[in-house]
Amino acid sequence: MFQGKWENLLDKIERQFGFIDHTTEEFPERRMTVETVEFDGATGRMRLERTVKPVVVEKKTQYSKRVGSEVSIEYVFSEDEYVDTVKFYRWDRLARLWRPIDIADLGR
Repeated sequence: MFQGKWENLLDKIERQFGFIDHTTEEFPERRMTVETVEFDGATGRMRLERTVKPVVVEKKTQYSKRVGSEVSIEYVFSEDEYVDTVKFYRWDRLARLWRPIDIADLGR
């Protein structure tokens, strides 16, 4: 999901339901940003979680054919391309945890 679409979605949610919590966490060691929004929707408490991280361009594996040697993997990330992942959760009051929701099931 692009930044513009994400901001439009957040605006719609804030107008209709209001935010309970809105946080942004940076993970510099993993070059990742996680933005979380919680709100009370029509069917209970909901959570949207957007993860933005760079695209993996190349994966370099370094190894030796000797027995007992170590294997190391080095990832090369893109400087200008990013992957956006959005996950949707519903709060389960009985189990006291967030349950993932498939977006295709929302219209049913």
